Amino acid sequence: MYNYLKNCKIIIGVFIIWPFFSLATSHGAELSGSFKTPISLTGIIEPAIILNVQSSVGGRVEVLHVKENQHVPKNQLLLTLNNDTQKRQLELTLLQHKVNENNVIDRKRQLKLANVQIKVDENNVKDRKNQLEVSRNNVKDLEASLKDILRRLKDEETLFEQGSSTRSQLEVLQLQYFRGEIALKNSILGLERAILNVDNTILSLERSREDIKGSEISVENALIAVERSRHDVELSEDALEDTLIKAKIGGIITAKSFQEGEVITAGAELFQIIDIKQVEIKIQLGEGDLPMISEGQAVVFTTPGYRDIEFSGIIERISWTADPETGRFPLYVKAANPGLKLRAGMSAKVYLLRQK
Repeated sequence: MYNYLKNCKIIIGVFIIWPFFSLATSHGAELSGSFKTPISLTGIIEPAIILNVQSSVGGRVEVLHVKENQHVPKNQLLLTLNNDTQKRQLELTLLQHKVNENNVIDRKRQLKLANVQIKVDENNVKDRKNQLEVSRNNVKDLEASLKDILRRLKDEETLFEQGSSTRSQLEVLQLQYFRGEIALKNSILGLERAILNVDNTILSLERSREDIKGSEISVENALIAVERSRHDVELSEDALEDTLIKAKIGGIITAKSFQEGEVITAGAELFQIIDIKQVEIKIQLGEGDLPMISEGQAVVFTTPGYRDIEFSGIIERISWTADPETGRFPLYVKAANPGLKLRAGMSAKVYLLRQK
């Protein structure tokens, strides 16, 4: 009887231990150096990245370039809004910018001509001053010559009065003096003209310098106008670009909320792009499970659609505050999605891993 009871205890013990052994191994597969614990959690698979696509401007949807559930790369053109106004505005700003650039070329050409003119005027001033110096020397020479003729004429008159000279000799000196006076007067007139020429060329030089200042200011103003029109072109290009809605990330188009030809408002949500190459599993964790779980801990999980495949992931973060509605703590598992087998909305059963 004792042996019978002893055998019964052994059999009962085997049946008591077996369920726990089965729970620890039935979900099986071990990662290198780790084993799966009997602790399992359930959650819903979501894309790791969800982008709400919006338009910064309103308008009529001219062309829809994609369809729902289509995979698109980054920067793919998704839709085009009617942009006739933006195109015309861009054409006008480009035209104005071209006009302003040509104005800069013209103003620089005028400045170059003004610089050439000032060189000419500076040389003219130098030449006129040289001519003035020649005229002054001529006047001085003629004054000295006339003074000498006058002295000789007075001597000749004295000699003539004394009878030591002839009238013809006296008349020759008188004629020389008369011609000398005329030459001196003409030379003085030439000197006055030379002075006037110098004054005029100096005034012309001053005007040329003022023209250079004006030309330099014109060039600066033209350059400012070019910068303004370049900014206007950039704004017009941005306005046109705003009518071309592109994908900021690669992913799958979902939740389309409009039709081609429909008028949308600025800021309206058009559709979503989900990046499913990585997924996130949100799990509601009970308070009692917190001590057994930590961020960075490795996990494996299965889904009803792929019961024979175990996917790997890690616990990315655990909320520090409980959900006020459920009283449980949100936990997030991050995992790769090889072959894009996992889809948003799938349920997942997650098992914690422990080191052997």
